[in-house]
Amino acid sequence: MTDRSTSPEPAAVSLADVWRLPQLPRLATSVLFLGLALSFASPYLALFGVDRAEMSPLHLGLFLTVTAVSSVLISTRLARLSDRLLDRKPLVLLTLGAAVVGYGLLSVLRAYPALLLVGALLLGTGAAAFPQLFAFARAQLAEATGALPDRAITLLRSVFSLAWVVGPGAGALALARWDFPGLFLLAATCFVLAAVAVGQIRGTRAPAPITTPPAPVPDQEAISPRRPLAWVALAFVLYGMSMSMGMSMFPLFITHDLKGTEEQVGFLVGLCALLEIPLMLAFVVARRLPPLERLVKYALGLFVLHFALIFLAGGMPLLVVTQVVRAIVLAVTAGLGMAYFQELLPGRVGAATTLFSNTTNVGAMLAGIVSGTCAQLFGYRAVFLLCGLLTLAAWLVMQAVTRRRAPGADEAAFTTRP
Repeated sequence: MTDRSTSPEPAAVSLADVWRLPQLPRLATSVLFLGLALSFASPYLALFGVDRAEMSPLHLGLFLTVTAVSSVLISTRLARLSDRLLDRKPLVLLTLGAAVVGYGLLSVLRAYPALLLVGALLLGTGAAAFPQLFAFARAQLAEATGALPDRAITLLRSVFSLAWVVGPGAGALALARWDFPGLFLLAATCFVLAAVAVGQIRGTRAPAPITTPPAPVPDQEAISPRRPLAWVALAFVLYGMSMSMGMSMFPLFITHDLKGTEEQVGFLVGLCALLEIPLMLAFVVARRLPPLERLVKYALGLFVLHFALIFLAGGMPLLVVTQVVRAIVLAVTAGLGMAYFQELLPGRVGAATTLFSNTTNVGAMLAGIVSGTCAQLFGYRAVFLLCGLLTLAAWLVMQAVTRRRAPGADEAAFTTRP
């Protein structure tokens, strides 16, 4: 790892400084529409499967698992390809185009085999839009100096969260007025607008490996010693698994077990995203932060509390509290988790970004069938108890990993291709 013990005090950075970076407004526009598309459709995909496609919880879990497996395989292949291309822009447009077609087909299909095929081929390819767009953004910002590019990526991530403030609520309104076909067509339209914004950005001429430290720049204590990367990835897979299980079953828990409404689902999901934004922006402008590794462990501990509170919830007041806790967790893991992986894989932004993204995808892959089986056997509330146990396991893995420095023999783990 780079020795930063003699690094100068990091200069303060304003949001205006970051916003003036070349192409950032267009990149932010594309990220915003990508976030809107996902926030319109994702919270209600499980409801669509159960209420319209008439899937059983087990069939729903299989559908989510197949989609997640495809996401991992396709995004990994595209990531390796993008590192060899002079310009990532065509791959970004490819993934966005696949999402357009996939959600367009969801608006008309109801047969389970056809839905599995759409999930595997089109939604799986569309899931790679997020890492590909952020890798494309990092390449666009390569000419900026200092910590500005990394802070710009954090700012873009806050724009993605902003989309989730309004998206779930707007999705609920669209669902009430136009049903699922209208909702999925609205999502497809947002993917088109994201592609239009990308199309207006000039292509990059060469891959741009990361040359600056992750931002915000932590103090010397923040520099993570080299870790056995497989174990760190395992912790994030367990975290991603619990996050995916909770996200897919949360709407069903509210509407089926608590007899709530789809509007309440939209409000709660949007509230979480709204609270994330000021926290992420604070990370953008902060001069110093606690060590990223320590922040990750704190976030995992809070996530255990989040699931425990949902398990105990009997109505909206406690559910609102759970979203406050979730916002803190996601502000760390989503906003700084990528930077943490880049610390562990210095100089390999593509590999680090893909590995970070794939831990979430692998978690979702495992989550689908597990959450579906658990819900069918024990009910939706029991899923959140299982989520809490998985997150606790992730925290214990990180505790074990960080109690000792990885020996030199673990160096091979840092050069393994994702």
